[in-house]
Amino acid sequence: MPLTYDPFFKCMFHPDRHPDWLSNLLSAILGESVVVPSENTAISIDSLLIMDIVVRLSNGSLANVEIQKIPYMFTAERISCYSSDLLLREYTRLKENKKFMYSDMKKVYTIILYEKTGADFKNPLLHGAYIHHGKTRFNTELTLELLQEYFLIALDVFCQNGYTDDKNLDTRETIDSNMNDLEGWLSILTAETIADVERVIRRYPWSETIFREMSTYVNKPEEVIHMFSEALKIADKNTVKYMIEELQDELQLAEKKQKQEAELRKQEEEKRKQAEDELQRSKEEIAQLKALLAKKQ
Repeated sequence: MPLTYDPFFKCMFHPDRHPDWLSNLLSAILGESVVVPSENTAISIDSLLIMDIVVRLSNGSLANVEIQKIPYMFTAERISCYSSDLLLREYTRLKENKKFMYSDMKKVYTIILYEKTGADFKNPLLHGAYIHHGKTRFNTELTLELLQEYFLIALDVFCQNGYTDDKNLDTRETIDSNMNDLEGWLSILTAETIADVERVIRRYPWSETIFREMSTYVNKPEEVIHMFSEALKIADKNTVKYMIEELQDELQLAEKKQKQEAELRKQEEEKRKQAEDELQRSKEEIAQLKALLAKKQ
């Protein structure tokens, strides 16, 4: 099931198509019950960023849900831009009201699911953690609650750690009927084979409806061709960007190395010159001493 491709992911969690599925996914991630209204009005303003899914929750908060298939450079900078863009959308909307008050500003959540992650997410010190929740805190007892929160989910780490144990328990009798179960949603997104799908359905019976509908959607030839062409177009574009960023990073490293080598050569040249000067001074001193000795004789 290619559910991590942008078109399928957006179809599965489109707020106008399945607000209940998106509500359950977000509730599972945020750890609290949230509702995506059936007629969602994601804010539309001029923005430099194209986001996968932007929704306003029933409590007024904004959430951006992204699915990314490959690890990009500058992860921290990217999610900072996503979050800042969300906050700007909220601020712009409220500023249109002449009675604007800062207290009207709501939280913004940046949620990114990574199909493949880089080395940062596989650091042994993380002990296999696959969901990372971040927000700004102060280094004192100051308890100001800032508006930006981040949730980064590593699907590949989940498969290696969280889901591995579940795969080995085919005879498990426990049935989870809670659609706010995060492992259930992540298991759906990472199911690759028929055996995976059957295993997930046994563990989470509510997932069968999702698999059936997405399977029907995927098996429509005309839609598959269109969606895969769109997915490949996005993938190609993202791959090109990724390659450019990698090359830029390599170029920066090469330039840095060249500067370091040039500086090292300069230092060595200075040391060589100093050694030659000292040698020359020593020769001159020896010559002067020889001359003095000759006069005394």
